[in-house]
Amino acid sequence: MIQVRELLKMPLFQNFKLIAGENGLDQQLSNVVILEYESVNNSYHVFNPGDFILTSLFFAVNDPDSIVPALRNVINRQIAGIAIKTVFFDDIPMEIKQYAYEKQIPIFTFKDVYMEDLILCVNNFLKLKQHFLVNENNIDKLVNTIGSPEFIQNIVKEINPLFFPNVTVAYVTPKDEKSNIEFTSYFYELFYKNYTSAISTHYSYIKYQSGMFIIYTAPDSAQTEAAVFTNLLYSIKLNSQLFYIGISEQMNSYSDFHIAIKMSISANQFAQMNHLNISYYKDIGIYKWIAPLANECTLKNDYKNLIHKIKEYDTNFKSNLWDTLIVFIQNNGEYSKTAQELYQHPNTIRYRIKKIQEITNLNEDLYMQLYICVKLYLLSLNSNL
Repeated sequence: MIQVRELLKMPLFQNFKLIAGENGLDQQLSNVVILEYESVNNSYHVFNPGDFILTSLFFAVNDPDSIVPALRNVINRQIAGIAIKTVFFDDIPMEIKQYAYEKQIPIFTFKDVYMEDLILCVNNFLKLKQHFLVNENNIDKLVNTIGSPEFIQNIVKEINPLFFPNVTVAYVTPKDEKSNIEFTSYFYELFYKNYTSAISTHYSYIKYQSGMFIIYTAPDSAQTEAAVFTNLLYSIKLNSQLFYIGISEQMNSYSDFHIAIKMSISANQFAQMNHLNISYYKDIGIYKWIAPLANECTLKNDYKNLIHKIKEYDTNFKSNLWDTLIVFIQNNGEYSKTAQELYQHPNTIRYRIKKIQEITNLNEDLYMQLYICVKLYLLSLNSNL
């Protein structure tokens, strides 16, 4: 199933005009059907929950008063939405608009598009969305499951049977909302138009969470340059400058694909945090160890509790311990540098760090724990994963 709002990202739907039920764009759509004269004359039982209805309202040409009861009836079938081709009517009665809002059913108008093309488009999209979900599930298995080499290889071959064993992975995420809209639009267009050719190669584009993996494989172990990934983005009409790209090291076995995927995620998080266009896993230093911890639930709970204690103290006593700590960690624990940057005496910085120790009850490995806490916070703050 897909949400109605996802349709609007498809090329054929971009000129649809929303005229009612704007609070229903999250409705789940499972099928596209046509409301015809015969349907109105017989019964409405042919319409099912999740149906997206296309109609020209031809049945009402000689009886405009029939529009209200007909649309009320289909709305009551818990449909996903209605799109009216403006051949005979440019608008619908206000009564139906209000009813659509109450029932959270979006209603659109459109023209210059054949209904048959819309049905074909949506049916393909539903199949592709299922393909997205299958591959996203496969990536989740590779990232989160500890399996045998045979298990991993089977998952890899399910994603793309033409993969070579030498793999480099790039994880690509949009920098802002504008590039995110462009990314989503082009990604759906890519698969709508070129689905077959896109998977019949030794590389694959896989939509995942807020971004996309480009899994690139080669018959030999020659290193894959960043230009390969920027060119692949360009080939699907995406400007690499609008994205953060994290690139893994090359792995040379099917059983190590999951390692390359995790590397690319960590490199992407580092790129987001430091506002870099491209980041290589080999260059991210200690973040090789810290980045994988960012979404570990127990650790996340621990460091958020620690941050809460410090910020709560700041709120209650009008202090700025947390801001001081961030600068202190960014200056590698050097009191003089931190004091200079904050226009404070070094002893003031020492006092603030000591106060943080008292608030958090951290004793052993104080700096190490504060360092990890701040780095995880900065990763989460800048990452859209």
